[in-house]
Order: sequence, then C-alpha cells, then structure tokens
Amino acid sequence: MKKYILIISAALALINLNSCSENELELLPLSADYNETITTEDKLQKMLNGAYYSIGSSSAFGSDLLVFGDILGDKIYNTTSRALFIQSYEYNYNPNQNQFNFYGTLYQTIVSSNIVINNTLVKESNVTRRIKGEAKILRALAYFTLVNYYSPSPTSGVNQEYGVPLVLGNYDVTIQPARASVADVYNQIIKDLTEGMNQTSNTTTKVTLGADAAKLLLSRVYLTRRAAGDAELALQYSTELINKAVSIYKEDPISPNRTGPFITSKDISATLYTNYFRGQNDDESENHPETIWELDLNTLSNDVLGIGSNGALPVYYSLGDNTRRSLLANKTFFDSFGSFVDIRRGGTAASPNNGLFSNAAVTPDTPAGLWVNKYPRGTRENATSTSLVNFVRNIKILRYSEAYFSRMEALRLLGQESLALTELNAFATSRKGLTYTSNTDLLTNILTEKAKEFYGEGQRFLDLKRYNLPVNRPSNCTTCELQATDKRFVLPLSQNAINQNVNLKQYPGYQ
Repeated sequence: MKKYILIISAALALINLNSCSENELELLPLSADYNETITTEDKLQKMLNGAYYSIGSSSAFGSDLLVFGDILGDKIYNTTSRALFIQSYEYNYNPNQNQFNFYGTLYQTIVSSNIVINNTLVKESNVTRRIKGEAKILRALAYFTLVNYYSPSPTSGVNQEYGVPLVLGNYDVTIQPARASVADVYNQIIKDLTEGMNQTSNTTTKVTLGADAAKLLLSRVYLTRRAAGDAELALQYSTELINKAVSIYKEDPISPNRTGPFITSKDISATLYTNYFRGQNDDESENHPETIWELDLNTLSNDVLGIGSNGALPVYYSLGDNTRRSLLANKTFFDSFGSFVDIRRGGTAASPNNGLFSNAAVTPDTPAGLWVNKYPRGTRENATSTSLVNFVRNIKILRYSEAYFSRMEALRLLGQESLALTELNAFATSRKGLTYTSNTDLLTNILTEKAKEFYGEGQRFLDLKRYNLPVNRPSNCTTCELQATDKRFVLPLSQNAINQNVNLKQYPGYQ
C-alpha cells in the first residue's frame, strides 16, 4: 500500500488552527511572518498541505460532512440506541445549539489556500502553477460546501443575498466580512475551478486534487446553479470524464483482483465492487482507478486530522465498533434494491451480510435498519499483511462513476430525456440492479439510482436540495418530512459568529 504522507511539518501549523471552531472567521493567527517567509517551492507546498489537512479533518470531509450529507436526507438514520447525531438527524438545530463544526474548518482551508494563491515571492514555474492550481480547487471546494449548506439553493428564488463571506486576501484578524450574494459565491467557485483545472493537468495522485476533480466539481456546480448555458457545460465536463475513464479501463497492474473505473459497462463482479469499499486489503481499495480523489489516512496524519476512536466514519458505520456505531440504512431503502443481485447491496435480500449491508436485529429500531459496510474499521496493508490497523483506509470523496449521473441530469435538462433514460438503465444494468420503464419521473429515477450508488458518501441531502425537493423519510424518525421551503434546509450560523462579526447576518427564520 503506497501512502502519500502529506508533509507533517505543515500539520504543526494546523494543530494551532484547529482550536478555533468557536471563533469561526475569527481564526487564530498564522505566524506573523508566514507571508514573508514562503520563498521556496517546498514551503509553498507545505502551506498547501495545511489546506489539505484542514479539509480532510474529522470536522470536514474526514467524517462530519459525509455524515451530515446522509443523515439530513432520507436513506440513512441515527439509531435511538446510540443517539450521537440524533439532534441533527431530527433537524433540532439552531444558532445556539448545533453539531456543525465545519464552518470554521473550511475557512481554515480557505485561509491556507489564499496564502498559496496570493504568494508572489516564489518564482513562477510549472511546480508553482500546479501548487496554486490545487489551492484554487481546494478553495472552490470549501466555498461550494459552505454555500451548499449555509445558503439557499440558487434556483430556490429566495434569499439570494444570503451567500457566505468571500475572503480572498491573506489572513487579517481585523476583517469582519459580510455575506456575499449566492451568485457572487458561485462565480468565484467557477473561476477557481476553471483556473485550477487548467493549472493541474499533471497532477496524478489520488490524494491530491487535479483537473479531473475540477471537472467533476464543475459539473456539480453547473447542475446546482443552472443558469443559461450551465447544463451544456455540465454535459461537456461529465462526458469528458466518462470518455477518459473508458479509455483507461484495464486490469490494474497493482493487483489481479482490481479493475479500472467502475464507470464503464464492462461487467463488474459483486466481489470486486464490495472489496473496493469493505475489503480489508488496502491494496485493492486505495489508489484505485475508480477514485478521482481520496483522503490520505495513516497513523501519522490521523493525529492531526482528529480521526480515531472518537471521530471517524468507521466508528459510526462499522459493525466493528461496539460503542459508537449509530448510522444505518432504513429498511425501505434497502428493500428498494429488490430481489436482484445488485452488486451495491451484495449478498441476497434475505441475507446481505457478505455484501455492503449487514442485518441489525440487535438494535431496538422498528423497523430494524441495516448496517452499512462501506467503512471498515481495521484494514491491512496488502494481502500478505497479518495485522489489522484501525482507521487507515483512505476515504473516497470523488469517484468517476458520479460523472454518469451528472451527464444524465444534464441530458434531462437539455430535453434529451430518452437518451438519459437509456443511459440510466445501462448504468443500473452494469450494477445488476432494477431498471426503469419510462421517463415520466426521470429526475426522481436518476436521483434514486444515484442514492443506491453513493449511500454513505454524503451526497443525498445536497442532491435533494439542488432540485428544491423535500425530504420524506419512510420510518425511524420523529421529523419525517422537511419541505424544501423550510429554513432548516439552510444551516444556521453559530450565534458566536454573529456576535463577533457585526456585518454577518443570520439566515432568516433563525433570528
């Protein structure tokens, strides 16, 4: 297992930053001479690594963002037997009490990215262009995540002045930025992703952001904004990703049990698909052709990322954790895979335990849900390793398979519904799943199929919000419906942030 350990010296700066979640934009200051002392490519890389560390921390994509992206939706629920996220799951959050700590963490990513992007002391070269390109993609991802959660959908038609603060300069403790408009935030995101895409064509590792990551994120952004011409651009970038993935589909040289991206129509066995997620051999799961970007987890970086027995996806999902496991798929969602041998379920409908679900009769829930097996707690480096190590499996954030769904959504928006349905059924067939008979409810069917592919990966809530669709939970809930017009589709800023910044306005309804 090849581990790309991001430079640890950069992490030391992040440790000092990580205690500022209560201050949010009142970030603890970086070293006063940071801007003046970053004079080499090596130092610029280390500052970029600090941005990677913050966005990959347990309060961001290392755990919380993937959890909230699912439990705020309608497929994953928090069992009452271990109510770790029950407050968020039941939408019982307000400015004074909530479980959302990623606002400040993502601005830490932005601060570090800004320092890299704005640097003028390091001579321009192909290396610095690549470093700054990655920083722009990181900054764009941070802003896209913030505006997705803390602002209304761009197509909702309401409160479009409530974007998030745009901070593009170097760190300044005295600033008190106001919210930018939603449109201005999206314009900046697109600018950063487009420039980053053009500057990172030589980025090849799975733990750094490159041109393919920028293209996938651009397709998300365009499908969310949906201004004139956006559907065409989403179609362009998703198609480019599909064509690339198809061209590199081959047996993987690292292991005879791995294949290329799962995006193609080539037959994919349930074993290969399951091992990509839950298999204990990291060689089969990490650095995989299917993955565009994954977080680099290892025993050194996890101390900085805050990933461990009290904060990691495996402790919430894995059957291997006896004290904190709490997140399950509801039975209605599990049953939606049907009696087919859908490789994303694995096993059989009656006995799924050797696939990506496990029976959960031990919980008191009615009806009992199913444990999700995408995040193993203990894994081994390769097939010959004898010992298991906890929490070192890299977390998959961006996958090529998403490009197919972006393309289907774009085709639908452009009026090519028959082609979108054909491609939807081709995808479902490649997973040995149920197919769809008509395009009457094409959007619902696309999002249903996407939910089957990406459950547990933090996308469902934002997929619903993107199209201003309500949450309708079938069971295991007190708050089982949330209309798209409900203020809780937009998260509240903490009251502490409002108190410290006179220019920062709370989202309407939370005052």
